[in-house]
Amino acid sequence: MWVIAHRGGGELFAENTLTAFIQSEALGVDLVECDVHLSRDGQLMVIHDETLERTGARPVQVAQLTAKELRQIDVGDGLGVPTLPALLEAIHIPVVVELKTPKVVAALLTLLQDNPPLIERIAPISFFHDAIKTLSDHFPRLQTGILLVGVPVDLPHMAKSAHTQMLALHHQLINRTLVDEIHRQNLLVTVWTPNSEADIQQCVDIGVDGISSDRPDRVLASLGRA
Repeated sequence: MWVIAHRGGGELFAENTLTAFIQSEALGVDLVECDVHLSRDGQLMVIHDETLERTGARPVQVAQLTAKELRQIDVGDGLGVPTLPALLEAIHIPVVVELKTPKVVAALLTLLQDNPPLIERIAPISFFHDAIKTLSDHFPRLQTGILLVGVPVDLPHMAKSAHTQMLALHHQLINRTLVDEIHRQNLLVTVWTPNSEADIQQCVDIGVDGISSDRPDRVLASLGRA
């Protein structure tokens, strides 16, 4: 079972910061999860919101600033908004990359084309399933996944349409029956974001393939890996 530090462990550290990802790797997680938007100059920036108001105390759009300007804004650890390449250089474990907008696809394609080894280190996911299909078609070996806000009648069809084999569901949507059915279809299922010990243990007990949590320390403890 993969232990995934959601936003780098957003309840333990300042979310989506280099410090969070480095500290989560030190905890012993299998992967970290981040979010990406584009800067004004087309760089992949690791930040959840489309504005800096919540994490950077600046009422400005991420897309209005260059990567250099974004790296000068404190978002919790004094190191600024990181780029995705900077994150990949800072840690050694794989990174789940949530595409917050379809606009980031072209930049991510370029990054992977220029750096083929990153195909083994990046796992793109998104609510924008066409974006995932585009990435999967370009890089068949790339592990991708689709995010879902509900449980459609035909889960295998959703996965097949996006050319992926991984489904990412909110933890409140799943149960043992659903997970078993997903596995019978030769699909993987991860969940987001159980943070309490009870919710995490429930996900462990029903046998999901991965847990993306803001409290990865609790997930590790539930698995006896603390």
